[in-house]
Amino acid sequence: MTCKNPSCRHQAKRKLRPLVISLIPSSKSAGATPSCPKNITPSCPKNITSGNSRHEQITHMFKTHPSLAAHFEPPTFSPGVSARDLRNRLKLLEHANRAGLIPDIEWREICRALSEQGLGDGDVNYVVKDDHDNQEEQAGFKPSEKSCESESSSGEKHKVIDPFRYLATTSKVQPVSDDATKSNKSNNSDTSSKAGNKSKKKRQWLEYETKSLVPISPERQGSTEDISLPYSMELWRKAKTLNRDRSVLACTLAHLIAMKTLVGANEGDSLDNNGEDGGFDFILEDNVRALTGLTNSACECADRIWDTIEASNDAQSQCHMRYYGWLGSLPNISWIYENHIPRSAFNSEALRHTTVFPFPTSDDFELDSIDVSKSRMKEGQTKIQSEESLKDEAIPFSKPPQTPHFEKPGGTQAVWGTFAYTISPSAYRTLIHQLQNDVGSLMWKGKRMRAYQAKPIDKVLPRHIKSEFGPKSIHLPDRVAFVRAPMLGSLLHPHWEEGFCNSTELQYHLSHGGESSNSDNRANGSDVWDNIFLSEEEIRIINHRRKHGKWIHKGTMPKILGDEVDKDVHVNVNSPNSYQSLRQRGTASMLKVTPLAVIVALVVLSISTEHFVGRCLPFYVSVDAFSFNMPFHHRHKQQETWSLMSISEEDAVVEEERQRGKLGKVPIISRKIPIEIKLPVDASNDESIAICGDQSENSMEKLDVTIWEMDKPSDLIQEWWSIDESERSARVGDPFGVVMWPGSILASRELMREHYYLPLKSPITNATVLVLGAGTGVEAQTAALLGAKVVVATDINPLTLKLLEYGAKNDDRIGNSFEARFFDMFSSEPLPPCDILIAADVLYNPDLAKQVGRRLHEAIVRSFEEGASPTKVIITDSQKFHGTNFLEEVAELKELNTLFKENGWEELKWEMQKLESIRASGVLVDEDQVYDVQVRVISWGWKL
Repeated sequence: MTCKNPSCRHQAKRKLRPLVISLIPSSKSAGATPSCPKNITPSCPKNITSGNSRHEQITHMFKTHPSLAAHFEPPTFSPGVSARDLRNRLKLLEHANRAGLIPDIEWREICRALSEQGLGDGDVNYVVKDDHDNQEEQAGFKPSEKSCESESSSGEKHKVIDPFRYLATTSKVQPVSDDATKSNKSNNSDTSSKAGNKSKKKRQWLEYETKSLVPISPERQGSTEDISLPYSMELWRKAKTLNRDRSVLACTLAHLIAMKTLVGANEGDSLDNNGEDGGFDFILEDNVRALTGLTNSACECADRIWDTIEASNDAQSQCHMRYYGWLGSLPNISWIYENHIPRSAFNSEALRHTTVFPFPTSDDFELDSIDVSKSRMKEGQTKIQSEESLKDEAIPFSKPPQTPHFEKPGGTQAVWGTFAYTISPSAYRTLIHQLQNDVGSLMWKGKRMRAYQAKPIDKVLPRHIKSEFGPKSIHLPDRVAFVRAPMLGSLLHPHWEEGFCNSTELQYHLSHGGESSNSDNRANGSDVWDNIFLSEEEIRIINHRRKHGKWIHKGTMPKILGDEVDKDVHVNVNSPNSYQSLRQRGTASMLKVTPLAVIVALVVLSISTEHFVGRCLPFYVSVDAFSFNMPFHHRHKQQETWSLMSISEEDAVVEEERQRGKLGKVPIISRKIPIEIKLPVDASNDESIAICGDQSENSMEKLDVTIWEMDKPSDLIQEWWSIDESERSARVGDPFGVVMWPGSILASRELMREHYYLPLKSPITNATVLVLGAGTGVEAQTAALLGAKVVVATDINPLTLKLLEYGAKNDDRIGNSFEARFFDMFSSEPLPPCDILIAADVLYNPDLAKQVGRRLHEAIVRSFEEGASPTKVIITDSQKFHGTNFLEEVAELKELNTLFKENGWEELKWEMQKLESIRASGVLVDEDQVYDVQVRVISWGWKL
């Protein structure tokens, strides 16, 4: 199709070729098994054909609108990067290599290691080896001597993959002897005890030393420890600590992959040669919409792009990055149009249609006496407190506001977004060179920060180009060709969506001299949406905004209202003014819809909540290592749907019952957990009959336990991941006990079952109960409420111990029998005396699992030696991270089980039980989820 518009200013120009980044990767690419490409530097796929709704919308936009189809080739999609992929070491390395970050020599050695370890076989599942295993292997084992396969309790084979086998070696540092330590203290008697403690901790941290086996570039930047590692190892060490910022890093990698495709083999410096040579002219994100009719010309988008190109080429400063769409805060946009453009525009007096100006810098702010030196701390950061700083008293607190608000111009960067731009080959090459030599250009961490944070691409890209080619090497137009889709429902920054829309309206308003072009005199710029290619849902969002003055996200408008409006009003998204007819008839449609909406709402309320949610909102019940497998956007839509349908009474009650407080500066939140069991009627058991009464089948017993968790613990786990493994125990300890885990519920149910089976002779009443790794103390509180004489809840994290104490102290039913005590299972200290031993969900690494097995053996054998009743045991494991079975791998327990079998005693063995409808959060997922989980349990000694 050729342009037939006689008023088109660029009718004779060639068609432009857009390259669109898939910010939401397709399911195929997200779930693909990582593989080692045969080519060391493979080219990126240029097209993705999937059912991605964003792909369909943007393809529909370019293909169906007459002016866009006449001036643009159909869009080509660059592959996206899934944030979930970045949790996996192999997938992270593969994405980084596609982005051009991994040095060739390192990628060859990675491929060699993966090839030798059999990556590509179809009969096993691949498990990424953690750093501890790598240290153990390098310290005392050769790769050929160590088995690469393990078997889980279910018999499933796992193959351990170490991609860094030929990149570095890790050896154990010789520890400093006690004699040398004493000698140093005697020679330096004036050294304070505080300094001595720090040096002792430092010696504990530096247990391992890593040496690179591949050449390291002399241009590498970073700390001494960083530049001693190969680039790919440093990248993984920092990237694995990211939590929410994984999405930011995934977006950056997707942009780098797209830039690599955009530049291709072009060795020149011009931005406009790529499209002429059959390549691409610019990069778009899949969240953009084109302007199609702001003036009498029907080719507005193409005209604006070509006007920008011509104005940029006429500028005296060479352009290395050109924006075709940009945003900013409301004060910054006003400052740009009122101060920066009049002062700094390139040849603005000679331009008729578009003014091009350089990227604003801090120097430009200072010309107007705007202070940009002060920066605001990020909201929601939580510091880890020492044991001394934690207080027992709860302090109410309020949540910070969700939507950012700016009152004055300024900030570290005046312009937001890289959703429509192009970059020169020389700028791309220098950017990749910098990123290959400095991981800190992608991720950073301050001295007081707990974990690394990813730098967004809209900051990385302009900062580098300005520093490399000068502040005037980035050009922006005053009239943009593309804008962000309204209220898109972004996963990266949902709280910014309303600000993006308001900024788009103000930008349009100011780009037209502060006057609206529409006849209804909407001087605030809201008429920009009438002339942008929008989907039907986006048109309804704009309609709602104009009627009610509020923005709503996609998917949150009741479907009934949308359907009725569509039936009454014909919407043509291709027509620039299609929205005006919808607005005129909106009021009448609302009156027709309201009675039907009321009727349907009543019907919905009468439906069983369980069946309705079960059909419409399927849960993702698979449990991952430290989080539950429900993607954020699924949870977000689920919560919104519940809110709109008014079927969230149970959720609302649960949330209302939860209380918030603080331990020192650490925010905490309560959780009420119902412990329920069904007691079957046993005709041979008089006590059981007395309990059950005249009920025909069973009796339900329920006990409510209230524990306290850390509110939003993701910051804590980020710090734990950011610290080298050898330093974690000395600096943070075990961070996983600050939230409730499902295994503690099953352990509590086992206690209740044994207690109510023989209530007059309960084995819990007057018993001493020891809980290892008690965490938040569900099972410990249950034991105390069931009448235990002494309950000793142990842990190694000071914060966890304070949570245990606080929970017991605030339950009037628990007396002085409860004690929270520090106990390290790996220490030489004997196990505290106990009649009942409980360890719930503490088997989350092989070493810890085996140590729990050794302590279990110690408790049982000690009770035999003392001539007492055998220690009763409850061990649960809902996570099953690694397949370690200490009953087989701990020799002492294996011998003990053999002895039990020979004497006809009950053996220690695992059994599987299913917990249904467990409500919990996690250390990486702050929101509550409801899920089912299979838990393995050892319950022993109750029948002896």
